[in-house]
Parts: sequence; structure tokens; C-alpha cells
Amino acid sequence: MMTWNYRVFREENGDYIIREVFYEEDGSILSVTEKAVEPFGRSLDELTASLQLLQEALTLPVLTLADIPGEPKQKRKKDRSKYIGHEQLKAELGLTDKPTPIGAEAPASST
Repeated sequence: MMTWNYRVFREENGDYIIREVFYEEDGSILSVTEKAVEPFGRSLDELTASLQLLQEALTLPVLTLADIPGEPKQKRKKDRSKYIGHEQLKAELGLTDKPTPIGAEAPASST
């Protein structure tokens, strides 16, 4: 069963933040959240419990992203060079802006 807790991280710029860390069954780190977490709750009791869990992170060794297995995933830019525009798609499919009446033949395809 996967488990998690909050951990303090020292960022490359020297700042400290708290992230959620997720662990495998054997206790090894599986992944971490990309952004820092904040305390939250729908009641004062829930907010207090959230703050207590965050405070527990201060009692554990500080981590860096270098301590996390695997390389951090960087957002990839989508290759849009193979995409075609709406008008080009309609032209390639032989579609027109005029609706084809029911029972009439659709325009012939150019393929």
C-alpha cells in the first residue's frame, strides 16, 4: 500500500518549502508534488490537523529534488507541426459549409 507524508525540501535557490511525498511499500520514495502545499481545512479542527501534519515534516531530514529517484519531468512543448487547420481539414474531407439535404449525394472525395 502506498503511503505519503509531508517533507521539507530545500530548493535550488535556498528557499525551504513543504511538499507531499509518496512512498512505495518498501519505504522508498515514489514521487513528490511539483508545488509546495498549504494548510487547509473545512473546519478549524481540520485546519489544526493539517497544520500538525505540516509541523511533523519539520522533524524529518530535509530533502532536495536531487534525493528523488528519476529525473524531474519537464513540461514538453507539443509538436504542432503535423496539425492542420479546421478549413484545411474540411477541404481534405470534401466538406462544404452548405448542409447536404437528406437523400442527396455527398460531394465526392478527392482521395
